[in-house]
Amino acid sequence: DKPNKGWDAVLPRICSWGSFQEVKTGFKFYFFNLHMDHIGVVARRKSAELVLEKIKEIAKNQPVILTGDFNVDQTSDSYAVIDNSGMLKDAYKLSPLKYANNGTFNDFNADNKTDSRIDHIFLSKNFKAERYGVLTDSYRAPSSNASEKSSSANFPKEVTLQKYAAKLPSDHFPVMVIVDY
Repeated sequence: DKPNKGWDAVLPRICSWGSFQEVKTGFKFYFFNLHMDHIGVVARRKSAELVLEKIKEIAKNQPVILTGDFNVDQTSDSYAVIDNSGMLKDAYKLSPLKYANNGTFNDFNADNKTDSRIDHIFLSKNFKAERYGVLTDSYRAPSSNASEKSSSANFPKEVTLQKYAAKLPSDHFPVMVIVDY
């Protein structure tokens, strides 16, 4: 298949997939990863329906993991198409242990906060989600006034602090899940 703009999509979108087998146990599963359109509401709904159709066609009844930037949060109609399909379920809902103190979109700003998760991991019934996390780590880079140093009575005089800004490597936070089968 070829990436294309369907329905009301603004950009061409794709879904990549692969078949995997664990060497130790021989356990086989399919892994799908997609990126839905960020503007087209119809395109996202139809993409959700199409990806379920393709998963059935390709994976048959084999175990499946579906991940990606769905560009819709957990309250949207497109999300519900997949989560209510009876075929796949959101790992966030399945996991007894969650670390998700923020949503998944940050717009490259470490100060942004949201409850909207637009990046999802869906699992077929063969998988058990043990832990789920939205990884909100940032790194530090010199800010425009990095040469300024500060000291305080709150810490030893040998310690000096420089002004550094929190930076993010992506406009989305990574999502992880630990699964068993």
